[in-house]
Amino acid sequence: MTTDLEVNVDDLVKLLSPTMSLIVRRKTMEIVTQLGTPLDGSAGKYFQAQDFALGRAICQLCEATASDRTETLAALTNYTSGSIEAADFVLEHSKCVEIAYTSVVTNALYSSVASRLLVNVSRHFPDRVDQKLKARNADYIGALLAEIKKSVEVGDEDRAKFVGFTLVNLSTLSPIRRYIGGAAGENESSPPSTTTTTNRPLPTVCELLTTAKTTEIRECAADILRNLAFDDGGLL
Repeated sequence: MTTDLEVNVDDLVKLLSPTMSLIVRRKTMEIVTQLGTPLDGSAGKYFQAQDFALGRAICQLCEATASDRTETLAALTNYTSGSIEAADFVLEHSKCVEIAYTSVVTNALYSSVASRLLVNVSRHFPDRVDQKLKARNADYIGALLAEIKKSVEVGDEDRAKFVGFTLVNLSTLSPIRRYIGGAAGENESSPPSTTTTTNRPLPTVCELLTTAKTTEIRECAADILRNLAFDDGGLL
């Protein structure tokens, strides 16, 4: 016998098709996003039901239509917040993490919610997020730091604080710590005209610690430096 959960998931999946009208998709995404808010484990069960049918539908809609990305990225943020299985699925079976990264560094309309998704998946799987983003941009760390720095300079720090949380999660990885701590030293001999923010991550982190007005960004910079200080390689 088909359970209520399965019936609901079947209906939701059908209504999330990119061929459905925009108003139908939006109404359906309101329901789907709300289902992802509880932290009692029920959100993960909905996401995983019927071999991840709902999770797959959300990811496919995110990939297919930019007009739905505020809603789809918000839903994925909710589900990955409390479900490691949801985060694993998003990383393994979709391009949503790459979409989120691109939206952040290009300041797309949905970049704020995209940055929240990056925080969640990087908390669960920092190594896999690093692999995906490195394949997209070898200097993605520098690009994310530059985004925070730009937000500080224009007085819109709230937009970039989740990028900072993502970098804190990623700096738990030794290769990332060495990249952040080692790049500055490697570039010290370069002429000033060829030394940029993107190839000098450590000075940028230190600058954010002293210049950012938002407490969250200063704390992110301090947390990154703390992670570097824990490394046995003497990065600082």
